[in-house]
Amino acid sequence: MKGFPTTYSGIFDSAPDERPTISSIEIPIIQRDYAQGREDSDTVTIRRDFLDVLIRALTTADSVGLDFIYGEVAGGVLKPLDGQQRLTTLFLLHWYVASRAGTLDASAPWSEFRYATRLSAEYFCREIVSHTWPADDADPVDWITDQPWYLFPWRTDPTIESMLVMIGAIHERLSSGDHDFETLWERLTSPDDAAISFLFLPIDDMESGDDLYIKMNSRGKPLTEFEVFKARLEQLLASTGPQTELSEKLDREWSDLLWHYEGGDSLVDDEFMHYFAFIVDVCEWRTGSTRTPDTLLQRAQRVFVDHEDAQTHLGFLFFAFDTWVGETASSNVPAEVLTDLFRVDGNAESGLLLFESQDPNLFAACLEHYGTKQFSLAETILLFAVIIFRQKCPEGSREDLGQRLRSLRNIAESAPDDVRNEYMPELIASTIRLMTAPPDSYLDGLKRFNQARIDDEKLKRDLLSAHPQLQESVHALEDHELLRGRLFAFNLDAATIDARGETFRAVTSIDALPRLAPALLTKGDYSRSLGTRRQFGMPGQRRGGGSWRDVLTGGSRDGRAALRDAADQLLEDVASRDEPAVDALETIVNEWLTEQEAACRYDWRHYFVRYPSMLSAPQGIYVGEYDSDGVGYGYRVDMLKGGDYRAAFTDPYLLAVWEELGQPQGLTKPEFRSWDYTGTEKTMKLSASGTGIRSRDAGFEILPPDDAAQVALVHAALEPLGIDSDNIVRVSPRDRHSESLDSEDRIQVGIQLTQALLKAGL
Repeated sequence: MKGFPTTYSGIFDSAPDERPTISSIEIPIIQRDYAQGREDSDTVTIRRDFLDVLIRALTTADSVGLDFIYGEVAGGVLKPLDGQQRLTTLFLLHWYVASRAGTLDASAPWSEFRYATRLSAEYFCREIVSHTWPADDADPVDWITDQPWYLFPWRTDPTIESMLVMIGAIHERLSSGDHDFETLWERLTSPDDAAISFLFLPIDDMESGDDLYIKMNSRGKPLTEFEVFKARLEQLLASTGPQTELSEKLDREWSDLLWHYEGGDSLVDDEFMHYFAFIVDVCEWRTGSTRTPDTLLQRAQRVFVDHEDAQTHLGFLFFAFDTWVGETASSNVPAEVLTDLFRVDGNAESGLLLFESQDPNLFAACLEHYGTKQFSLAETILLFAVIIFRQKCPEGSREDLGQRLRSLRNIAESAPDDVRNEYMPELIASTIRLMTAPPDSYLDGLKRFNQARIDDEKLKRDLLSAHPQLQESVHALEDHELLRGRLFAFNLDAATIDARGETFRAVTSIDALPRLAPALLTKGDYSRSLGTRRQFGMPGQRRGGGSWRDVLTGGSRDGRAALRDAADQLLEDVASRDEPAVDALETIVNEWLTEQEAACRYDWRHYFVRYPSMLSAPQGIYVGEYDSDGVGYGYRVDMLKGGDYRAAFTDPYLLAVWEELGQPQGLTKPEFRSWDYTGTEKTMKLSASGTGIRSRDAGFEILPPDDAAQVALVHAALEPLGIDSDNIVRVSPRDRHSESLDSEDRIQVGIQLTQALLKAGL
């Protein structure tokens, strides 16, 4: 190998002899950041000493040689493997002196210097050689950072930071003396009397520069996941055309955009990766595929390069970024647009209420949380919906967008069973239709979304079309925490919907909600069928009013007629009373119980209303024999603590007895678990004797103890209550042909027999 003596500017001259022709210098991606401008003590010393040598050589007759600079040359591009730091400093020195001499020319060969490590550093180098620093400005660094072409994210690029420090250090030395900068420029660039030179060693006929660099030293900096993804994506797009545009936007407009959401680490790499993942997912779903275990880059290649609709997907990629880019670097378009469209505060007066989001700026939430449970598929759909509307309907009105988003929220949010990853291709296709089809048909032909909710959206749309003055009332109901867009519990009657909505808000207030369950049950069996289970409304501790949301919004309009009838009667009754809703609900319950007891009419609804403990299932779920065409429940019912038998459960009739007795010692709480009872032992037991009490349709069955003497005590204690040969204390039926309607209160019967057994010492 042979070294050629040259200067920084001279290396671009026509190559004599065997030296390869060089038209530009590119610091390769595997190199570390420019480090001579760092502020640590060791670097400060190195910078000071190095600049002392360079400035002395430039301003005196003492020339200096900087030893070897290694690099490979391909297509006229020099990629230095060793000498990056020196070449960068010489580039900055040339810019400073040329600016002061008035000879700066962006087309000069020496200005073709760039960084491949970071596009931001490449653009910075390109910009400064295109702009002459006016010498009358006091500080070149302040001048540079105040220019409109200086992008805000550049302030955290370590290479650019170091370059600015070096420019400041050069200025400090060359501004202190009375220098003729035209003379300094001639000395710096002279091919014959070189002030600063080095030996250039071209590396060819050897292994690749990257491999050689790794073997020569271990200074190559690790690249972030995003830097690797970006570089490889640009390579993939080289064949399709948009590589250059992508590169420029990534480091300019798009970096500016994401910088508003920098998470405190002075980087936006993670934010870029999350948004690219969102875009690739959406494009993949649009092809009909679901997410695969392949890498993001492999999936990006499929949708942006290999797929027959690659240009469509590329168009969406660019638009998904560009639509949020403002006119200035300080513009925060996503925040302005999305906080106008959405809100998470129920007290706000504008924007569509999002029930399950923490931030109305879904773009910001996507950048921070995409791919985690903190950014749901419903949020993914809503963010995509806004973007696709802006892309496909650029002239669409804010009102039209808001109406479509409201329908989408109503059918997509709070629907985990419907909005799942495996359904996303159809859901995305339906979202595109919903957001872009004509106003009179955008709810038609939507696949995978719950059809009952879509049908209800159409009914509400028709109602508001005929009665636009009701929009505020209907929207307020949709935004209610317990309804979340679904109005199955209401008759969409133009004459009553406004008043019903006002009363509904009153009976579901914090104070009134605990009284709503028994009051509504007085108007009818409103329970929701869940196959073999049924669900009632419970205040509970669950977010959103316990089980009320499930009860009020589950099923379909056709299947919830009983709920609507009961709700309509109750809301009308409450509204007719001249008292607060809390008091009205209590009055309604008391009046109904009085009527039932006066008529000696005791059915399961009476007991559920009369005894609070019976209507206290945390999720409102009960299991038992249920006659949907007749009386409903009988007297053998399980009240589940959870959603099924994997959790503990109780017998509500026995629980009422236990609670009304004050939870006495010596009487076990009638709570059971599926793994420790046989199905025949579902009894409340007296701990002293083991005597059991079990609820039956006919009354209460007594399971006597093993001891014969105690058996005799049981019969003696219960003889006044009429225990029969089957060990049952019967409750008198109101109709001898049916045991589903009592003529006396069976809970009081249970209390009496239990007190008798306890008094007998059992």
